[in-house]
Amino acid sequence: MKPSEADFQRQTIQFAQMPKRNKYGAIRTYSPIAGRTFDSKAEANRGNILALREKAGEISDLEYQVKFKLCDKPRITITVDFRYVEDGVVKYEDAKGVLTRDSRTKFAWLQEKHGVVVELIR
Repeated sequence: MKPSEADFQRQTIQFAQMPKRNKYGAIRTYSPIAGRTFDSKAEANRGNILALREKAGEISDLEYQVKFKLCDKPRITITVDFRYVEDGVVKYEDAKGVLTRDSRTKFAWLQEKHGVVVELIR
């Protein structure tokens, strides 16, 4: 039996209203501890730990989603999930479920250009 035009329209609308899935299955997660939404559960868990450590005074100057410019033309940037100060040392962390060739290249480029070493959290 062939679907009617109305059925086709209804299915098209339902499909358009479905939330877009992340390529690697990450689920955006809100954290009441950090007071913000993170791009994945792993990032939210690490954000919670760092937010609690900052409240306890173990770390300071916690920042989220720190951007770096790698190249002007073409414009290439990288965003690191966390930056904080621990024992007077600035530390950078990124929560990665899947480490792609593109992200490995950008992290190496970031270290070479800006001297920033990013610790990967899995």
